[in-house]
Amino acid sequence: MTSILFIYHLLLAIVSSQSPCDELSLVDRAEWGAQEPIKINNITSKPLSFIVMHHSYSPSSCYDDDSCIERVKDIQSFHQTSQGWDDIGFHFLVGENGKVYEGRGWNRQAAHSTGWNNGAYGVCIIGDFTNASPNEKALNAILCETFTFYRSGVCIIGDFTNASPNEKALNAVRLWIDCGIKLGYVKEDHYIITHRQSQRPHYTDCPGDNMFGIVRSWPRYCSFQNSGASLNANKPQIALALEFCEKQLSPLSSASTNLATSLIMFYLLLIHSL
Repeated sequence: MTSILFIYHLLLAIVSSQSPCDELSLVDRAEWGAQEPIKINNITSKPLSFIVMHHSYSPSSCYDDDSCIERVKDIQSFHQTSQGWDDIGFHFLVGENGKVYEGRGWNRQAAHSTGWNNGAYGVCIIGDFTNASPNEKALNAILCETFTFYRSGVCIIGDFTNASPNEKALNAVRLWIDCGIKLGYVKEDHYIITHRQSQRPHYTDCPGDNMFGIVRSWPRYCSFQNSGASLNANKPQIALALEFCEKQLSPLSSASTNLATSLIMFYLLLIHSL
C-alpha cells in the first residue's frame, strides 16, 4: 500500500508540473503590432471568477497568422476610432488557426460587456457564429482537458451566425483557460457565460446561436441571465451572478475533483493487483 501511495503522489506531482501555458500559442501585442492604448485602467482584484465569451461577428473567421493579425488590428482600429474606446475591447481574441492574441491582457480592465469589464475576462473568437460553430482549435486554446473532464471573456474571430468555430479555435480556448488558472489570473472554480447572458434579455445575440450551444455544453458554464436590472455598477451584477453560479456549480467542482482522485487510485490499484 505504501508503494501505491508513493506512485499516486508521484503522478500528481508530474501532472501538476505540466504547464498548459507551454502548449498555448499566444501572440502578444508587440507581435501583432498593437497601437498604444489611450488610457490604462488596471483590474482591481485577481484572480477573476468569470469568463465572458464573444464572437466578433465582423470581421469574418481567419485561418492563418497573417489574416488573423489583420483582423485583430481591424478590431482595435474600429474600437478606438469608431467606438472611441481606449483600446481594443477584449482581453484576448482567438483565431481559427489555433492562436490566442493578446488584447488588453490579464491585468487591464476591458470594454467587452457593460458591468463586467473589471470582474470578468472578455474572450472573443474571431468570426460570426450565429448559425455556425468555432472550430476545435480555437476552443481548445481556451479550455484545457484534464483527465476525462474540462477545466474551465475571450473573442473568437469571425461571424458564427450560421457556422461554428473550428477545432483549432476551441482547443485554443481550453489552453487559455488552463493557463490562466496556472498563472493565478483565473480561479479554479470559475464560471463561463456568454455576452448575451451578461446583458439584459435581447440586448445582443453574441456569440451567435451555434457558439452559444457549444459554450452551454462546457462543464464550467453557468446559466445566469442578467434580468435587466441596473447595469451601471459592476459589483452588483457580478455579485448576483456569483451567488447564482456558486449554487449551480459548486457540487460539480467537488465531483470533478473526486472523480480525478478516484480514477488515479483505481488505476494504481489495478496495477498493484497485476
